[in-house]
Amino acid sequence: MKTLFAGDANIDFQMTGLSSLPQVDKEILCTGFAAAIGGSTTICAAAYSTLGGSTSFCGLLGDDQNGRLMEKMLRDAGVGLDLLRFTGEHSTGVTVNLVHGSTRTQITYPGTLTTVDETDVILRAMGSFSHIHLSGVYPLARFLPRIGTVLLRARDAGVTSSLDTQWDQEETWRYLSEWLPVLTYLFVNEEESLSITKKADVDSAYSELASRTACPLIKMGASGVYAGGRLHPAFAVEVRDTTGAGDTFAAAFLFAIKEKSMPFDDAVRFGCAAAALCCTFTGGVSAEELRQDRVMRLMNEGDPL
Repeated sequence: MKTLFAGDANIDFQMTGLSSLPQVDKEILCTGFAAAIGGSTTICAAAYSTLGGSTSFCGLLGDDQNGRLMEKMLRDAGVGLDLLRFTGEHSTGVTVNLVHGSTRTQITYPGTLTTVDETDVILRAMGSFSHIHLSGVYPLARFLPRIGTVLLRARDAGVTSSLDTQWDQEETWRYLSEWLPVLTYLFVNEEESLSITKKADVDSAYSELASRTACPLIKMGASGVYAGGRLHPAFAVEVRDTTGAGDTFAAAFLFAIKEKSMPFDDAVRFGCAAAALCCTFTGGVSAEELRQDRVMRLMNEGDPL
């Protein structure tokens, strides 16, 4: 059965090779510009599908040029779009990524993110999926208070679930305490884990999260992933762009668990390898670069940092 991805969706415009970091009242040049799949959920869905998984995306896009381009890119990545909706009332969200070296500055216009709430669609379709992954939920003001209902219904239906919180601008982490006991997997990055738990270090943050949810995985960038009570190292690659690396880890880990039946440690290692490969190209998803065979090769032959 398919995995359902629900949550944020917007288009990314990548401006790479900046001559310097952005500067006030000064024009700078870049060497590359491209449109790409944006939004934590859609990047994750596209990566999962690119690796060979069976997916559907449930979300809302504007009925505009950017929304239709996103539809094409997702379809080209192999993502099922039967549950995708369009609206003429709001524009598709846009994120501009300004990449200078290995640093990235993001500016987002939320657009449809402020109005999306696919709860009813998800509940009606729940029986068609074996797993549901939610991501980038804190900007989704209408969906946010109903996520608990989705997770409880999934649990009662025997559907496993995962959540990648992404950052909460208010740092209040509303509703998270009710979600944690229900989740199968929780994905957070290092900064998010410290903010959520109010702890000073990752070891303490992991212990706190592990006491509240079944399986926390803390993404730590170049350091690797803290999961299962220990740090799993990242792989050494030449970094070109880190966009989507954390989402790719989540997608690859879930793919390894759900569709390849890998043991937990192997699934984490597979996820780390996929995230490393994601850093070697511009944008969050590449069907040519993020192939399952390439991930397996790096997983088995690559050098950990």
